[in-house]
Amino acid sequence: MPCGAVRGIGCGMDRRRWIARHGFWLVALLWLPAGVVAQAALRFGPSAVGFADAGAFLAALGSLALAAPCGLPLALGCRRLKRLGYRRGAWVAGIVLGALTVLATLVAGLLGPVAIIVCATVLSLPAWGAWLWLARHG
Repeated sequence: MPCGAVRGIGCGMDRRRWIARHGFWLVALLWLPAGVVAQAALRFGPSAVGFADAGAFLAALGSLALAAPCGLPLALGCRRLKRLGYRRGAWVAGIVLGALTVLATLVAGLLGPVAIIVCATVLSLPAWGAWLWLARHG
């Protein structure tokens, strides 16, 4: 892609700064839907990506869109840990709690979108608790 092909993104350092500034939000919004899709693909195999018609595809996309903001509490908690200087701890917390959240979200999805929100928020509390404790005592 030539320099300046995407409006607002220049070449070299400008592009890296843009990704560093905005890339967090992309990952924060997409990690939970990506985890749900990956888990479904592992569980059901190739039949997980096949849809009978466009309506089924749009319904699946809609349910994933509901899961996107549910990943924000954990991502923001891990970002706080990273900003305190605990980069490795933030990654470990994000991976472990993220995997648990993906598994719990699949079960909570049977109960509805409110259960997904509650489940994802509750499972992000250890990251926020670690941040609070480290900010006071660390």
